[in-house]
Amino acid sequence: MTGRRLRISDHALLRILRHAGGVDVETLRAAVAMALARSVERAELIGEKDFVIVSDGLRYVVSGATLVTVTEAPKR
Repeated sequence: MTGRRLRISDHALLRILRHAGGVDVETLRAAVAMALARSVERAELIGEKDFVIVSDGLRYVVSGATLVTVTEAPKR
């Protein structure tokens, strides 16, 4: 490579974490689901299927019954 930096895709990074980095993805998945459970229950009570949860500087976007993305929450 001639001075170019290799870009690592999000997909590749997740695969590295899962297969080589020793991160237990299923345990992480369960922990996130548990952390968001109360907010999800509240949204379901009022009939919301698509909603956003903002917590600890992160913005969790839920569509249907699936957490579809997480981004940094906007700074105030």
